[in-house]
Amino acid sequence: MSKPTYVQILRAVFLSRPNMWVDGRYLARHAGYAAWRSRVSDLRLELRKAQIGTIENRVTRYPDFRVSEYRFVPRKEEPHNRFVP
Repeated sequence: MSKPTYVQILRAVFLSRPNMWVDGRYLARHAGYAAWRSRVSDLRLELRKAQIGTIENRVTRYPDFRVSEYRFVPRKEEPHNRFVP
């Protein structure tokens, strides 16, 4: 069996944690530090195209740093006007 791709790893992380915010540092450790944000973007498009759901992100700013978090929102739980196939 071949090693899973970073996008496959991200997919498993998000699908196993619906509606739960995941720290970007955790995603970077498991999905490749250098391009993990691009992989999240690719996965977001893939999930929307398959009409499974989407990935949202939020950033919390503190005086000395920011926390970037992401979550998978299954389609059935998305607000009607926010889903873009």
